[in-house]
Amino acid sequence: MDTTITYDKPFKTYNELIELLRERNVIITNDEATKELLSDLTYYDLINGYKNLYPYDENDKFTIPIPFYEFYSLHTFDTLINNIIFKYILLIEKSLKSKISYTVSENYGVETKLNNYNTPTDYLNRKNYRNNAQRDNILSQIKESTIKSKDESIRHYINNHNHLPCWILINGISFGLTIKWYNILKPVNKDYVCENIVHNEDLTLDQKKEFLNKGLTILRRYRNNIAHGHKVFTGNIKEELPKNQVLIVSNGLISNKDYLNGIGKNDLFAVIIIMATLLNKRYKDMFLFEIINILEGFEKLELSTGKGILEILSLPNDFIDKLKQLKEK
Repeated sequence: MDTTITYDKPFKTYNELIELLRERNVIITNDEATKELLSDLTYYDLINGYKNLYPYDENDKFTIPIPFYEFYSLHTFDTLINNIIFKYILLIEKSLKSKISYTVSENYGVETKLNNYNTPTDYLNRKNYRNNAQRDNILSQIKESTIKSKDESIRHYINNHNHLPCWILINGISFGLTIKWYNILKPVNKDYVCENIVHNEDLTLDQKKEFLNKGLTILRRYRNNIAHGHKVFTGNIKEELPKNQVLIVSNGLISNKDYLNGIGKNDLFAVIIIMATLLNKRYKDMFLFEIINILEGFEKLELSTGKGILEILSLPNDFIDKLKQLKEK
C-alpha cells in the first residue's frame, strides 16, 4: 500500500520561491538580493504576512504587480514600530510592579510563606485583598509562579534570606499576572497605584481607574501580539478605551467624530495614547520622539495600491503632527 503523502506546502528552494513570487505577480529585479532576504526572513512572514494589504485572486496571485521591496519595507517598518512599543511597554510593566510592591509592602509587610496561605503576616494573605471570586485563585497563581520561578534574585532570597519581599517576588511574575494582582487590590491600594501611574491631572480618580483598567488590558494584548509575530497592520484587539478619557487625555487631538470612526479606541493611536499617559515625562518624550522618527522615515512610502503607511494603519493624515503636539503637552 502506497503511504506516500503529497504535501500541499512542500519545501521549496530559494530559486523555487523566487519563481513562485514571480508567478504571484511580485516584481523581482535582483535574484541574489532577494535570496539573501529570504534567508533572513521566512517567505511566510515576508509575503503572506502582508498579502492582505493588496488585492489578490482565489489562486493567491496579486491582481496588480508589486515590487518585492515593498514587502521588505513593510516588514522593516513593522519591526521598528513594534520594537519601540515593546521596549516601552516593559517600562510601564516595571512601573506598575514598583507601585504595587510599594503599597503592598507599606501596608502588609515584607513576608510571604509560599507554601502556606493563612499566615497572618503574609502580604499575600487573602484578608489583604478584595473579596471577589478571583482573589484566591490569583493569589495561588502568584505563589505557584514564584515557587517555579528561575529568576536569580528570587532564588537568592529564598536560599539566603529569611523572607521574600514583595519588590523581589513581583519581578518574577508575568505582566498578565501582575495586572490580575492589581485588580484584586483593596480600593485604598488601587487608588495609590492609579494616582501615581496615570499622569493626567484632568482625569478624576474614577476615570483614571477605568482608563488604567482598559489601557493595561490593551497593552497586554498588544504585547502578546508582538511576541507572537502579529503585524502592526492587523488589529484584532476588542477592548476599547473609554471615550471621555480619550478625549481628555488627547487634549483635543482626537475629536468625538474621530473616536466614533475608530480613532483612539484600540488602534495604534490608542496604544500610543495609553503609553504616553502611563510613562513618566522623561520616558514619554523619548517614546514619542522614537515613534515620530520612524513614522517620518516611512511617511513617503507609497504602496502599489496608492496607499501610504498612515492610510494603511487607518490613521489621520496629520497623525505625525498630532504626535508632535502630544509630545509638547
